[in-house]
Amino acid sequence: MTYTVREGTLLRDGAPLRLLGANYFPALAGCRIWVDWDPDTIRRDFAAMARAELNAVRIFVIWRDFEPEQGQIDPVSLDRLAEVVSAARSNGLHCLISLFTIWMNGERLDLPWREARSLWRDPLMLERQEQLAGRIAARLHEHDNVVAFDLGDEIANVDPAEAGRLTRADVASWYTRLVAAVRAHSPNSLVLQANDASAVFDTTPFGVDNAAQLDLLGVHAFPLWSPGGIESTKSYKATNLAPFVARFAAAYGAPLIDEMGSYGVDEPTATAFLGASAAASIAAGAAGVFVWCWTDIVSEADPYRQRPTERAAGLVTADGNPKPRLRALRRISRTTPSLAVDRGPAQAAIFLNERLRHPVESYQDISGAGPRAVFVADLLLTRAHLGHIMLAESTPMPDGAGPGLVICPSVEHLTLRDLRRIRELAERGATVYLSSGSHLTGFPGDDLAGARVVDFCRGDPGKAGLRWGDQRWPLDWRDEVGTPSTLEATTGTVLAEYLDGTPALVDNPVGLGRILYTNLPLERFLDGVGGLDSACGEIFYRMLAEVARVRPKVDCPEPEVELIVGTVSGSRCVVVVNHADRPVQTVLATPSDAVPVALAAKDWTVVELGEATA
Repeated sequence: MTYTVREGTLLRDGAPLRLLGANYFPALAGCRIWVDWDPDTIRRDFAAMARAELNAVRIFVIWRDFEPEQGQIDPVSLDRLAEVVSAARSNGLHCLISLFTIWMNGERLDLPWREARSLWRDPLMLERQEQLAGRIAARLHEHDNVVAFDLGDEIANVDPAEAGRLTRADVASWYTRLVAAVRAHSPNSLVLQANDASAVFDTTPFGVDNAAQLDLLGVHAFPLWSPGGIESTKSYKATNLAPFVARFAAAYGAPLIDEMGSYGVDEPTATAFLGASAAASIAAGAAGVFVWCWTDIVSEADPYRQRPTERAAGLVTADGNPKPRLRALRRISRTTPSLAVDRGPAQAAIFLNERLRHPVESYQDISGAGPRAVFVADLLLTRAHLGHIMLAESTPMPDGAGPGLVICPSVEHLTLRDLRRIRELAERGATVYLSSGSHLTGFPGDDLAGARVVDFCRGDPGKAGLRWGDQRWPLDWRDEVGTPSTLEATTGTVLAEYLDGTPALVDNPVGLGRILYTNLPLERFLDGVGGLDSACGEIFYRMLAEVARVRPKVDCPEPEVELIVGTVSGSRCVVVVNHADRPVQTVLATPSDAVPVALAAKDWTVVELGEATA
């Protein structure tokens, strides 16, 4: 039996597999799992996971316990790891093995012999990682329930200063070296590297766009520690975070939400967050969701000595009693086949430009806030009920017609490769909406924009509002959103104007399609706390879709209700997720019917629409 990845989908013996599980430490031992060894508790916990209808568990290799002295890998710890994996198999659990664990729960459980050496560039440390990865892969090679090896959870946090000096090539080389070490002893093993939200939102080289050597892309979703102006765990943005990072990662590979959870909230809030987030993530195409974490912790050893709040994040209490959030996860497990819809061709796409996650390198570069603008664009398309994907500059173009509407949100830096891709998309028939995050490096050129830049104009009162048809929107050009500029139309037709009558949105025909260009970084305007409170964003995006003649497959009047339309076993259905912190009663408008739906706050359901047509 083997695990593979094909076209972004995780497979087990050729059949699609969705993982739903928990990150694991036992309650009494905590991170001392390999030292304070208690196999009976581990077996009981795994049996409880199986009864809760979970199918996966993530296990952490605490490096200092497996190699307490330099070059001396502890055979007892290897045996114990194999015993844990066997216990998981006995309970029908797939295992994700996280190697090189030093950073955990905000603390460093460091090796006594590392002496601040670089994990990524020091020859000795590289050799030790190769040896440990190889020994573990060899020891577990015969265990057919190891779905993948993770090359170190949030490993950049072990040494942030050194990680900040790494180039993308350094990280790629590290991946290549350790993937080879694993596969030398377990040739068919899948490998990933799990990262916090910086893998999407930041410019770190440990990003989903710099992981071509890996099989799965591990991303984490914790609202408290994520950018994007997430107002609270109960907010609309919070439960959209995990499906967003899954869609973002899917542009570069197969996404896996290997950590998701909430902190600093009560049990009803945690339960509501978990249900809506996990359901939406599975529907968004994530290969799986691992909740943080299985049990509350009793241990007072590191890291809990310094981080005692980490002890209360479990799905069950320390004495094994299920919390309401576990019931929410069990419901998802029972419905996973219906949640994992085949979404079919996307109506819309968000274009991820080549330098989206590259660091600011000089005064000529802009803020590096591009991924946050992508998050806003993702939210606006979701609120407009337009099914969408992310298109990286390297994503192969689909045969035949691609997405009808392509969004390039508040772009700060366009390369020649980006411009060629944008032109190709338009020439094939797409409507490409491009908003500049910089009037210089984000401008696509006169021929694509259908307009020329006259000058930048800081403090210009004429740019304090926008008119498009019957719509009027005030604009506050605060420093962080960008510098306004003045356009003059050339080959394009002006669709929207600023108060001073200069173009704000230009429609320019390109090939079989068109480019809708604006020098207004709309998504940057809406980024931040309360940015979506005004309806202007989704109205603007719906108007863009009307120009592109792209309409929702299923629609409803509630923007905070997400609709994921697809097929399951030949039947059409729609996954309906209420991301609002309030009950909703709405009506789904389908091509042939109107379906009433009532959902509690952060609730979800699957609505059958009938047999799919060819």
